[in-house]
Amino acid sequence: MMSSFLSFNRDAILQGQVWRLITFLMLPQSSSPIWIVFSIYFYWFIGKETENQWGSHNLTMYFLTGAVLLIVSGFATGYTNASYFYFSLFLVYAHLNPYHSLLMFMVIPIEARWMALIDAIFMLADFARAFTFYAYSPKFAAAMQLSVAVAFLTYFIFFGKDHFIGIVNKFKHRDFYREMKQRKIKVTKNKDKNNEG
Repeated sequence: MMSSFLSFNRDAILQGQVWRLITFLMLPQSSSPIWIVFSIYFYWFIGKETENQWGSHNLTMYFLTGAVLLIVSGFATGYTNASYFYFSLFLVYAHLNPYHSLLMFMVIPIEARWMALIDAIFMLADFARAFTFYAYSPKFAAAMQLSVAVAFLTYFIFFGKDHFIGIVNKFKHRDFYREMKQRKIKVTKNKDKNNEG
């Protein structure tokens, strides 16, 4: 199978198959032709939208950061894959376009922020599921968990500050509204989605 010559394999890389440092990033997440076509279109779409909003420099730096972290984790465990990292690209898109509606399963309209939440839950579930693999394949289990960790780490390197500031502001707003309520001063909350964090 072609993927066996392109996937990340620490021993093979150390024996001179250095192309694996790049080709593992290009491997499809499934062998299904339909899924491959769908994935290419989907990631092209969110990549284009993210680049338009965030800028090509930021998107490139995000990709390079994730790739370097994956390579480091791959040398630590002997194996890695980019599937979860690509899932994190959708987290970036959803962070920039939280209220943009997409069609889940090509039918159900759902806002990007909720799809990103589902995405994150599945990634965390796989991280937890990997513990069951330690009994018979500890290297694979560790590689799987590190791949998930790299995806989240890359995202939080670039957007962790935004989330931290958002949490701090929510507490400040909550205290402000509580104080106004105690003083019996009526304050109207802004419900405009375009102005929400």
